[in-house]
Amino acid sequence: MTIKVGLIGISGYSSVHFSHLEPLVKKGVIELVCVVVINPEQVPEQLQKLKEMGVKVYPSTEAMYAEQSGKLDLVCIPTGIALHSRMTVEALKHGANVLVEKPAAGSVEDVNRMIKAEQEANGKFVAIGFQHMYAREVQFIKHYLVSGKLGKVKQIVCTGIWPRSDAYYSRNNWAGKMYAADGTAIFDSPINNAFAHYLNMELFYAGERFEKSAHVVSVEGNLYRARENIETFDTCAVRFTTDSGIKIVTMLSHAGGKGVNPVIDVECENGRAIWTSSDWKIVSADGTVLHSGASELSQPEMFMDIIQKIRGNFAFTCPLAIGAEHTNCIEMMSKTITPIVVKETVSRKAEDGQYLMDNIEEVFAEGQKTGKLPSEMGVIWK
Repeated sequence: MTIKVGLIGISGYSSVHFSHLEPLVKKGVIELVCVVVINPEQVPEQLQKLKEMGVKVYPSTEAMYAEQSGKLDLVCIPTGIALHSRMTVEALKHGANVLVEKPAAGSVEDVNRMIKAEQEANGKFVAIGFQHMYAREVQFIKHYLVSGKLGKVKQIVCTGIWPRSDAYYSRNNWAGKMYAADGTAIFDSPINNAFAHYLNMELFYAGERFEKSAHVVSVEGNLYRARENIETFDTCAVRFTTDSGIKIVTMLSHAGGKGVNPVIDVECENGRAIWTSSDWKIVSADGTVLHSGASELSQPEMFMDIIQKIRGNFAFTCPLAIGAEHTNCIEMMSKTITPIVVKETVSRKAEDGQYLMDNIEEVFAEGQKTGKLPSEMGVIWK
């Protein structure tokens, strides 16, 4: 069975989806039937390649579905956050399964709208592009946690710093925005975009069953805005509490000078699991390494798992119910914590406009070890 696929976009992050779909076309696993391209003047080389591949190009989703409604097995939606809900509902109504980029949407209301459409879509499903959820080591760790061999999960800590300069924030018209022009929620920030994967993984690891993420009921901590011209924040240091009492500490930033890849430390009653982008391990309370390995590139597995599910085979894909728990955190945090505007304890690199909050690398490193927020360490960014 060759899966018929439609892709929305060919530039920006859509180019990443295309880079994974193209090898599947060459192997005969899928047929890339069509691509929506709204900026043809900017992508002449991509258009030429699509022409050579025999892919139909449409100027809008409306034009695509006018010809392809009911004919596509999968529509990939690697678009801006504000478009996720509308385009997912639209694809489901036209008979396609959906791969939508993370996060699921900008608000719980929008995610619920997607869930309702999925329930009414005659067996079609929505998978979210939280790519690490498809990694075999992440799934292995989750199975191990729910087995109870390490006892109950007590606390999960994640930190990460990825510097982002002026170019990152000028790449589109919604970076750092709270809402789109039509009022659709975006809440773009490190924790809801580049680092969204890692809060989602924390919630997944805290879930009581394999296919479930934890539900958060409260949040404390601080949000910081070092970059002057954004509406949200570029640094967060927060602690969520789940309905079962698990503490989820999350400290992420784009306002640092040195990149520090995310580390997730799951503390349990009788040991811990530690995941990084390069490796992972599960250790007992006395430090004995029980399992370990390399962290794998998960996007190829994501596409293949979705294809297997479309074919009717069993495959775990990241569902909207898991995405909804992530969005619940973002909405709760954004509506209850007002960002602190940082002016005195920050500097800016002239060459690229990168903002640098004072000693953030050292502060986050301490937070990773202790589970303390900067404010609990006596750190004041102002």
